[in-house]
Amino acid sequence: MISVVANLCFVVPGVVGGSEQHSVGLLRAARDHCGDRCDVSVVGSKALFAAYPDLVSRTAGVLDGPAAFRPYRIAAESLWLPSQTRSAQLTHHFGGRLPVRSQQPSVVTIHDLQPLEHAENFSRTKAAYLARALPRSAQRARLVFTPSRWVAERIVDRLGVSPERLRVVGPAVSVAVNPDDPWDRLDRLGDRRLIVFPAISHLHKNHRVLIEAMAEVTRHHPDALLVLTGGVGQGEQDMRTAMAEVDPDGRFVQHWGRIRTTRLHSLVARAELLAFPSRYEGFGIPTVEAMALGTAVVASTATCLPEIVGDAGQLVGSDTAQAWAEALVALLGDDQQRAGMVERGQVRARRWSPPQAAAVLVDAWQDAIGDEER
Repeated sequence: MISVVANLCFVVPGVVGGSEQHSVGLLRAARDHCGDRCDVSVVGSKALFAAYPDLVSRTAGVLDGPAAFRPYRIAAESLWLPSQTRSAQLTHHFGGRLPVRSQQPSVVTIHDLQPLEHAENFSRTKAAYLARALPRSAQRARLVFTPSRWVAERIVDRLGVSPERLRVVGPAVSVAVNPDDPWDRLDRLGDRRLIVFPAISHLHKNHRVLIEAMAEVTRHHPDALLVLTGGVGQGEQDMRTAMAEVDPDGRFVQHWGRIRTTRLHSLVARAELLAFPSRYEGFGIPTVEAMALGTAVVASTATCLPEIVGDAGQLVGSDTAQAWAEALVALLGDDQQRAGMVERGQVRARRWSPPQAAAVLVDAWQDAIGDEER
């Protein structure tokens, strides 16, 4: 049995988005499906363990301080973290970088290279810091884990990392709908045809193009409704401005904000389509959740999304409202095509089931420990 400490100090619950879901989901999967192969403990903030109480029994150390304050967290990972991880064979840094003062055998998950490739989406301070930290971490780690082949290829091209030091470890995607949870807000929609886009309102998520497309969609399908969910990102104002311009009365675009996971899954399962117009993704977990829930997916051709969606969804190659409107109108009007997408999607989603994802993760940990032992 191998022993691993997972560093989740970077997780500020509800703020960091898909990387939080990816990390917590994989650790849960490893615990539930590979417990006979690995002993995994977790280091994180008080907020992390409050948000995920099922991880408390795996606690290796609790960061006692303002973990949401990045300079404090960076310093703590160099000065405090080594004392919490020294007994393990391997430390897995899920947050994309290694601490400056880390001498222990380590692997790192780099979720994407957006801070290097689209620095304009970040504050100057954060972009400058990650421009140094990501390459340094990729070179120092025993192995580099990525959620998709596309990210792995970008790391090879951009950071010069040897392909032999990369492992593609996708997320463990599980879905759960609670039929006993009464939800009046969803029930009140009646028979309206739903298009759902679950994403924090970051600019690269491209909410505006979808909102603008809905004006044309509703001319063909008057009962269509776009429901946006997710927390507040740096593109929040642009999203709300687009909603005010296109649909000031909220007739066909609504923003529901953050909702708990089981209700989000109920919403996606109820929808005809999950639309995902993002311009940049390291994986795109909502697309696989939709496939697992039996909802057809239409996504952009940007970055990794063709790799993830494959032939199970429809890909839109143009970043214009007209192109998205045409795709959505056609899919809402073609029950047979959507049914075929659903069938293929449910098969494809099994690639990222928790047992399979956990096995890939533990195999990669074993590779890293084996490399160290050699």
